[in-house]
Amino acid sequence: MNWHRIHALALRHLYPLKRDFDLLSDMAYWPLVDTILWGVTSQWIADTSGVAGVATGILLGLVLWNVLWRSQSEVSRNLLDEILNNNIANLFSTALTIKEWVVSVLLLSLLKTMITMSILLPAVYLLYKVNVLQLGSWLAVFFVGATFTGWWIGFISAGIVLRYGLRMQTVVWTLPGIMLPFSAVFFPLDRLPTFLQPISRLVPTTYIFETMRAIVAGASVDYSMLAYSFGLNALFLSLAVWYFVRSFVYSKKLGLGRFSR
Repeated sequence: MNWHRIHALALRHLYPLKRDFDLLSDMAYWPLVDTILWGVTSQWIADTSGVAGVATGILLGLVLWNVLWRSQSEVSRNLLDEILNNNIANLFSTALTIKEWVVSVLLLSLLKTMITMSILLPAVYLLYKVNVLQLGSWLAVFFVGATFTGWWIGFISAGIVLRYGLRMQTVVWTLPGIMLPFSAVFFPLDRLPTFLQPISRLVPTTYIFETMRAIVAGASVDYSMLAYSFGLNALFLSLAVWYFVRSFVYSKKLGLGRFSR
């Protein structure tokens, strides 16, 4: 594994940040719009319900959901970007290996997620007086769990695009989107329809958001739920990376030039 190639690939995706407003809006504009929308909504729900901690729970859920979204986005959309720019065949005709590409996009996802968080955390505090740092060391635990979930979603999406081509590029947006209700981001798990709850229990982030709400409410933490969450993440991430690599090998046999338009 060559760190010079990893660094070079990371720079290839960082340089456009200076002039690409699509990337900047995805990292800052839309998260801020979500913050304003859900912040106002959460305050209205809190005022009408009279339940303490509702607004805080919703806003903390929003912050953690942005961690997941940014993490998966860097994996799947970076690959899609190479394909749409007719660069994927050029990229892997060099000495770059698939392992180096994976390491590079994971580092990029961490960096860009931290940039988004550096914008969201002050915004949530200044607008709604919600201090995300009140979670203390739990914030790091939730960050890691949401990041791992984002990564395996991203690898599955990228693997599907590699195997089936651009006609399946919609999964880059729809797959993480469908995870939103099943993760119980803004509401407790028991509020889901009964027949959907078994699906939600297979989603690692469900237990992260449930634990987060328990901490906000001052309830005791069920450590077994978190252990189960991280176990699911480890399993799904391993399977997702395996599927992505298999899809890459399959696509390379067919010829990466088939993606050229």
